[in-house]
Amino acid sequence: MTESPSYAQHLRYYETDLSELENYPLRMRNGICIAVTAGSATLNTGAETYRLVPQMELTFISGSLGQCTDRSDDFRVKMFTFSPELLEKTALTLDHAYFDYCEEHPTYVHTPDTRSQRTWRELLLWMEMACTLFGKSAEPKFRGLQEENFLQGFWMWLFGTIQERIDTKNNFTNTQVIAHRFIRMVKAKAATCHRVDYYAGQLNISQRYLNRIVGRHSRGRSPKQIIDAQLIAEIKEQLMDSTLSITQIAERLNFPDQSYLSRFFNRHTGMSPVQYRNQRLLHWKY
Repeated sequence: MTESPSYAQHLRYYETDLSELENYPLRMRNGICIAVTAGSATLNTGAETYRLVPQMELTFISGSLGQCTDRSDDFRVKMFTFSPELLEKTALTLDHAYFDYCEEHPTYVHTPDTRSQRTWRELLLWMEMACTLFGKSAEPKFRGLQEENFLQGFWMWLFGTIQERIDTKNNFTNTQVIAHRFIRMVKAKAATCHRVDYYAGQLNISQRYLNRIVGRHSRGRSPKQIIDAQLIAEIKEQLMDSTLSITQIAERLNFPDQSYLSRFFNRHTGMSPVQYRNQRLLHWKY
């Protein structure tokens, strides 16, 4: 799920319990669409935590870090992944405002009303189609064309359901939109931009105002806590590459030096980067 697809396979379908994401964060470099069909789990992307429940959709347009924990025994999802190259091809003719909306609001839990249950059944039909065309044993002719047609058709269907989501949530306030944009920026830029004032400047608001609205819409967390959570997830993901030294990781993630990164990591996790790496790699080996 985390590997880049080959030239001939830019879209793949899976049915899984996401156990491959259980022990440490993995970089999902491809976009991903998930339908939770049974059970529950927690998905942590660093900046955000999602509680996955039945009849929930989750779509990351441009990929994400992910660690899945607290999985119930019956937890299952249907999902497909798509490469950045395929996304670029299929997005050209569509309004990017829809993609912006989906990136700011990546989850939706279907409600019991007739309209929402109809769109849930339609989503499962899309998943069945993906399974038929792009499942493990599928070898469709003209695969590239099939992938483009499928994903473009899926976007057109998905964007047609957005009004349902807006109606269900009674629209979003201006401060909610700003908080969502802040979190979206952190997920994309925290690896190199660690300061709260940078994000406030990008959003054209004061740091004080950003602190207030983010706390209001993020269960009391401050912007600094969200940035730090994303950074910890980024460090954990990099530590799984045993060819990288701590110094190299510090350089990649814009820390002053490896000792600064080590103190930061220890303060948030209770262990050194080397201890974390050794523990996780030992578990991975067996």
